[in-house]
Amino acid sequence: MAKSAISSKTLPAIPVQPTASAKATVEEPRTINYPLKTGGSLTSTCPSWCTYDHSDDVARGINPGDLLHQGDAVSLDYGVDGSEQSILQARIAAWPFDEDGETAPYVELVPEGRTGAGRICASPLELTEEIRRVRGHLRALEELAEQLATAQADDHARDHRGDLAPWVSLSLTDLLSMPIAYLLRVFGVTVRESEEIGDKVSVVLGGEPGAMLLLVHPSVPQHVREDETRTALLAWYEAQTGGRRD
Repeated sequence: MAKSAISSKTLPAIPVQPTASAKATVEEPRTINYPLKTGGSLTSTCPSWCTYDHSDDVARGINPGDLLHQGDAVSLDYGVDGSEQSILQARIAAWPFDEDGETAPYVELVPEGRTGAGRICASPLELTEEIRRVRGHLRALEELAEQLATAQADDHARDHRGDLAPWVSLSLTDLLSMPIAYLLRVFGVTVRESEEIGDKVSVVLGGEPGAMLLLVHPSVPQHVREDETRTALLAWYEAQTGGRRD
């Protein structure tokens, strides 16, 4: 099995490598002459995908088994307190002179960069399986986002139960994220299908909160109705706030 580029080798001062959003331009494979720590030198050509900065290798010398090729990182990053953190990082790598003969390129998945632990994918099939798992995780996050939207709507309903104007406390974020069914209830919207609005528009929203009327063309599918209704409510919000997106 291929060795982890992070945990199975000890390399001096490995520089931070470029991510996929800031790729280094490699016009042609680089042929580099490395001083060997045991004396002599090693000339090796980087693969076309290698963007690793070998300047430290050249300056300090290497043992052949420590020569590492790496490509650009594909990262899922987020910011925390002004610093960039990584949830999941992947990059192609190879140890061309591995002492155990495991020289084939592979992809390493690092779930969280500071742990120094990675999942080696030695074949496209293994990487495809991990992609399937990540897609499943993303679907679960989408479901969690829907759960959060419903939970925040329930919280708003509890905090403003009995208010004569519960829509006043809604923010732009609420209008963008809360379930449409709840927003219709808060704004007091009556929904009615009508062909009189014509074929060029999907919905028409009129009236004032508490007594609004939403006309919907009968031919409009449900997901479009919800999207267009949200757009209409956002337009009303912007008209009330003078176009500010608070």
